[in-house]
Amino acid sequence: MDYQFSLNRSELVIGFCKGIKGLSGEIYSEGDLSFHKIELKEFVFCKEFKEYMNKRKESINRLVHICIIDKNSSPIGKFLFSIFDDIRYHKTGFPESKTDIILRGSLKEVLAHKELEIWNMWRISQPLRKNEWSSLSEDERRAWLKVVTNYNINKSNCYETEEIIFHLDGTYVTDYPSFFCALGEAINGPGGYYGFDVCSLIDCVHGGFGATAPFTLIWKNHLVAEKCLDTNSWVRDIEYKRSLGDKLLDKPELEELGDRPLFQALVEIIKNVGVTIVFE
Repeated sequence: MDYQFSLNRSELVIGFCKGIKGLSGEIYSEGDLSFHKIELKEFVFCKEFKEYMNKRKESINRLVHICIIDKNSSPIGKFLFSIFDDIRYHKTGFPESKTDIILRGSLKEVLAHKELEIWNMWRISQPLRKNEWSSLSEDERRAWLKVVTNYNINKSNCYETEEIIFHLDGTYVTDYPSFFCALGEAINGPGGYYGFDVCSLIDCVHGGFGATAPFTLIWKNHLVAEKCLDTNSWVRDIEYKRSLGDKLLDKPELEELGDRPLFQALVEIIKNVGVTIVFE
């Protein structure tokens, strides 16, 4: 079957569907309850899940993963969704055929339309060349970076390289997301991940994401970033992330300062965590 999503509860697959509406984060209200609403298109429950629920006599009300799946039905991206609805299929009976199912709950992350387009490409193949994101707009690069982040964090085959010199191609580093796209590919190859913001970059440097400090980063064409990554570039990204937070029921508590040129801040942070930068 040509399914694009699965709904998973831990290691148990609840079912599969061909599409999902409502991932962009529109908030609904009924009385005192605020919620997101997703619609699973042509959803089919797995036999194992039906047997599990009939045996345990539980509600479907749970924290689950909305999974983007590849052509082999294996998850390549996961997004948390907390189901509010108290649905007891062991009492009502499971649908016998594919059906559209609406669930109320809370998305922990929203997905833009461009992200879904990029996921559709990654279902077939991860990027084979560096800088495939370079022709995208700033918002589209943000979508690309979110896919990069989710795909790589949910991979099971993380490894550490023994290399101590990495080459960052700064030709297209003209905004906040493109720096992290380029850095991820410098460390881990096409489509690679090495942080999506300042805090995650610091985490990566301490190990578990391909390279642990100390190492050397040779930054080619750094003048592009020095010119473009100004204070406004940083503020634009903060405002973008704030707009995403406004679509969530649980609002993010922390945000970056954006109090100086972004290029200067990134260089200071990278050097402070034990990475030597060589500018070319």
